[in-house]
Amino acid sequence: MGNQKQKWTAEEEDALHRGVQKYGAGKWKNILRDPEFAPSLTSRSNIDLKDKWRNLNVVTGQGSNIKSRTLKHKLPAPTAVTTPDPTLQFLLSM
Repeated sequence: MGNQKQKWTAEEEDALHRGVQKYGAGKWKNILRDPEFAPSLTSRSNIDLKDKWRNLNVVTGQGSNIKSRTLKHKLPAPTAVTTPDPTLQFLLSM
């Protein structure tokens, strides 16, 4: 059902990057119509470009408003306290 997914080539990704540099993200039709990028993107639709751009930015952490659970920073592990705070010791002994 539906079209088979095609792997993106390095040439297609490069054309997408250059197209976004020239026109900006979201101007997918302009990128596809540009004679500089069109030959590399003949089998791609504007939706393909949008999805690929979103996925590239999520993976690299450069998305403007896309949040990914896998890219959140983890808090450092707690470290052992070598010299206990006297106030803390008092509170713990109660």
